[in-house]
Amino acid sequence: MAPTSIFSEISEEALFLHKQILIATEGNAEIKSLYKGCQLLFSPLIHKPEILLIGFNPGGGYSKHHGFIAENFEPMQALEYYLNKHSLGEQTKDLFRQAGREEDLKNHTVKTNFYCWATDNVADFNRLLKLLPDELSQKIFHQARVWTRQMIDGLQPEMIVAEGFKAYDEIAVLFLKKLQVESSESVRSFMTPEGMKVLGYKRNQGSIIGKEEIISAFNTMVSTAKS
Repeated sequence: MAPTSIFSEISEEALFLHKQILIATEGNAEIKSLYKGCQLLFSPLIHKPEILLIGFNPGGGYSKHHGFIAENFEPMQALEYYLNKHSLGEQTKDLFRQAGREEDLKNHTVKTNFYCWATDNVADFNRLLKLLPDELSQKIFHQARVWTRQMIDGLQPEMIVAEGFKAYDEIAVLFLKKLQVESSESVRSFMTPEGMKVLGYKRNQGSIIGKEEIISAFNTMVSTAKS
C-alpha cells in the first residue's frame, strides 16, 4: 500500500481515538490537564526517506505556545525543527550538522513519534494511560505498535533514528529478528534482516547525550546502509 494511503488510514483511526480521549477529559480534570493533543507527523510525508526519526511522544510545546491542544492530522510543509526553535530541534540539527548529514535531515527525513498523543513528558504520558478507561488505554498501546510498523513498512526508510532510548526500546520490540545488535552508554543499534539500520541515542529531555559517540555510530551505519 502507498504511504499516502497508509497515512490516511492511520490519521482517521488516530482522530477517532483522539475524540475518545476528549470525551474522557470531560469527566476528569486531571486527564484534561495532562492531555496536550495529537499530532502524527512533524515533517512532510516522503516515500523511501534517508531517515525516519521516531520520538517517544509529542511534548506540550504546541499547546503551551498556542493556548489550545494540538489537533494536527496532516503532514507538515517542512521538518518541524526548521520551523520552530526549541532545545531538541537545535540539538538535533547540531548533531546532524556535526555528522555532515544536515542535508539528509532537512530534506530527506520523516519525523514522527511512537505515540502520537502529546503530554508534557513521559511521566505524564504514563499517568494519562493509567487514568484513561482501560479499554481506551489498551487500544492506544496496541495501535501505536500497529501504526508504527505500518509506517516503517510503507515508507521503507534507509535508516530509523530513535530519539531517546525509550523510543528505541519501543521500536526494537517490533522486530523479532535483529542482526549486529550493539549497545553502549550513549548508543544502541541493530540491523534488520532486510538491511535496514535502527539506531537510538541517549536523551535527557531536550539534551542529546554523548554526541561524539553517536556521530561515529551514525556515520558508520549510514555508510554501511548506502554500500
